[in-house]
Amino acid sequence: MDGEGGDAIQQRRTAVSAFDLPSVLAQLDTHEPTEQRAAVETIHDAVADQPSACIPTVPKLRGLLEQPALDCHEDVAYCLAELADESPTDVAPSVDGIVSFATENPDQPATRELLRCLETIAAEQPAAVVDHVTAIVEVADHRPTDDRWGVRVFTALSKERPAAIEPAVPVLTDAIATNPERKGGPALSALGRLATSEASLPTLEFVEHAIALIDHDDDALRNNAIGCLADVAHTVPGAVEPARPELTAALENDEPTTRANAAVALARLAVETPTAVDPAQEQLLALLEDDYDRVRANACVALAHGGLETATDRLARLASEDPEPTVRERADWALDRLS
Repeated sequence: MDGEGGDAIQQRRTAVSAFDLPSVLAQLDTHEPTEQRAAVETIHDAVADQPSACIPTVPKLRGLLEQPALDCHEDVAYCLAELADESPTDVAPSVDGIVSFATENPDQPATRELLRCLETIAAEQPAAVVDHVTAIVEVADHRPTDDRWGVRVFTALSKERPAAIEPAVPVLTDAIATNPERKGGPALSALGRLATSEASLPTLEFVEHAIALIDHDDDALRNNAIGCLADVAHTVPGAVEPARPELTAALENDEPTTRANAAVALARLAVETPTAVDPAQEQLLALLEDDYDRVRANACVALAHGGLETATDRLARLASEDPEPTVRERADWALDRLS
């Protein structure tokens, strides 16, 4: 489990005894800070090995967030995040309280753990989080620049409810611009999903930052940037038009996903402007012989949208001889489009 706020709370008891739920619940009900803190420590020590036994404590842990004088909110938040990993459904009813605490205490270490908790819930129970996007945007905007959990909440939510993250575009854009190595990948994924949703993009400022990452040394970040640009090109191709030189160069990258993603981005530009692939003809033709089937398949699509009839002989060979069914199908489709 991925708790990042636990540096100060890792070393407690090395042995975890059997978890006595009635005793812990009774301590949490005392309203005595010392007893409540002891109960939270017991849950903290047990949650890694006995998470299912700790699940009934969730409502009372949520209640502790409402006690401003309590000095163990970070421990409480850690426990809620770990229990969300075990059972998002059981923690989802606590979202209102979690968001309320985070909104009132955006800079506290506990809020980092609560955002981690919200990310897990957003991935499994998006309906519980979707109405809180604006509040989470405010929290994420006040968090330290190296804290990626706010961005990850929006990324998780975008998988099922991409249109809902529209208010988060400025925060996601800032993540790409200021700390791409730590937060850029998740932010780019979220923006790409939003771009292909029914929602409108309130700003395209992030496109410039994504273009700057096309030749980044980190494979995952580079591929996310190109994938995001491909998604934007699907709906607003003109915004990605300035990236054509960089995308053409990416067709020759050593990493196959980079080549495949760049071919998709150029193909989507060519849907509106077939001449967009003209400077990349040589590279796309070479990709028809690529070792990776996804690269070959995407090159077929780009050549077809570009109307490059000189590719028909090679496409015909792929359509009949390529060992991968997807490549044969794309090549056959491309031939039909060019005929």
